Amino acid sequence: MKVRKFVVTFFGVTQEVIGALAIVFAYVLYYNILDIRINLEIPLEHVSVYLLLLFVFGSVSILSGLFLIRERLELEGEGGS
Repeated sequence: MKVRKFVVTFFGVTQEVIGALAIVFAYVLYYNILDIRINLEIPLEHVSVYLLLLFVFGSVSILSGLFLIRERLELEGEGGS
C-alpha cells in the first residue's frame, strides 16, 4: 500500500506541475516574453488557438492531478499503511 500511495502522489504532483507549466507557457506565448513567438515562428493569427489548447490541457492536467491527490488522501484516511 505504501508503494501505491507514493506512485499516486508522484503522478498527481507531476500532473499538476505540468498543467501549471502549460498555463504559464500560454501566458509567455501571449505576451511574447523573450521573443518566444519569433523563435518558434508562430504567426500572430495562430496564438489564440495555441492559448486555447494550452489552457484546456493545463486545466485538465491540474484537475486530474487534484483527483489523484484526493485519492491518496482517501487511501490515507482508510488507515491502510
